[in-house]
Amino acid sequence: MGMLQRIFGIAPERRSSAPERRSASSWDLMRGGIDVTSSPVGSHLAENLSAVFSCVQIISESLASLPLNVYRQEGDGKLSAPNHPVALLFGKAPNNVQTPFEFLEMMTGHCLLRGNAYAEIIWDGRGAPIELIPLHPDSVFVLRIPGTRRLVYDYTDWLTGTTRRLLADEVLHLRDRSDDGFVGRSRLQRARETFGGAILTETHANSVFRNSAALSGVLSHPDNIGLEGAQRLSADFTRAYRGSEKAGEIAILEEGMKWQAISVSPEASELLASRKFGIENIARIYRVPPPILGDLSRGTYNNVEEMGKWFFQHTLCPWFERWESTIERSLFTDAARRTYEVEFDADVLTRANMLERYQAYRIAREIGLNSANELRKYENLNPRTDPGGDDFLAPMNMQSEQTGKPKQNGKPKQ
Repeated sequence: MGMLQRIFGIAPERRSSAPERRSASSWDLMRGGIDVTSSPVGSHLAENLSAVFSCVQIISESLASLPLNVYRQEGDGKLSAPNHPVALLFGKAPNNVQTPFEFLEMMTGHCLLRGNAYAEIIWDGRGAPIELIPLHPDSVFVLRIPGTRRLVYDYTDWLTGTTRRLLADEVLHLRDRSDDGFVGRSRLQRARETFGGAILTETHANSVFRNSAALSGVLSHPDNIGLEGAQRLSADFTRAYRGSEKAGEIAILEEGMKWQAISVSPEASELLASRKFGIENIARIYRVPPPILGDLSRGTYNNVEEMGKWFFQHTLCPWFERWESTIERSLFTDAARRTYEVEFDADVLTRANMLERYQAYRIAREIGLNSANELRKYENLNPRTDPGGDDFLAPMNMQSEQTGKPKQNGKPKQ
């Protein structure tokens, strides 16, 4: 009998299914579901698709490569708080095994493939988080206390077989889009037929390439030369013209022989088109433009650059918000949330080339948007030591607006 049953005398409502100890194949079958073609679609199987692997890697690596900053609100502005416990977790080390990059990459990958990512929060005596220990989603059992919106988490260690119960404030829970507000639902489950079709297409293609006979061409002779003559002719022709070092050689055919090259069959062309269509479908599900995945068949310099901006705005920004909200909810107290906030520094992804950056800096400096030291900070340069480094400039034609004096006949009143 569980702790909640002993205390409340009722059983918690189950919101997700997790085995005590199941093999990866059976777990994939349960978590991913089965499409109409009876093909199992699970995280391990789906990652065999290059498009799925690339989408997960691109999103998780791009997010994990960015610094996560903690800010303290001061009046109308905010100041960086690099020594805050949360800043140390995501700036130095979340635990004694992983780097911040590895932790963010793994957790984001779990959420992309399974819909949920979990990490146990270790608190010190002051109530500050000092460690984040990742929990594999396949080993976490989420339960809801009936009549409430409170969650508890049962974690089963696959090595020892023991199960521990964690309260909601002991778990950092990152969710993909949820149907009930408690547990995220995997994209593999939502579009299992799309993933299942892509898997079957790849399986069929591998079977065709492995078992079918594909000829590059045919030598035809007007007479019947017999088996021995055909074998000798094939061996001589192959020895004379086969191999990359003999590319471009000129063949001389005698006795009325003809060479007929064999092009790609319509069936093979249809198979290639189906595989490409499967990649495009998976890219849509993860909202990754095909040029970002390396498909440059329709790519030009201009649209690839625009696709990079689209990827940042429509793919990464929602994940930034998802992570920031989860961290503030799980690692900050109610009082701390009124004072502190976290934010990914995405300047690395959005910064332009040096000439464009310096032109933007000049405009920002001239209109008084930034001081010299603020701009130097963007370039990771040490601040100026002279007093003018923190001064803000203003164009002469804007001085009357900054004085606050009333105007008379369109001119500042003297």
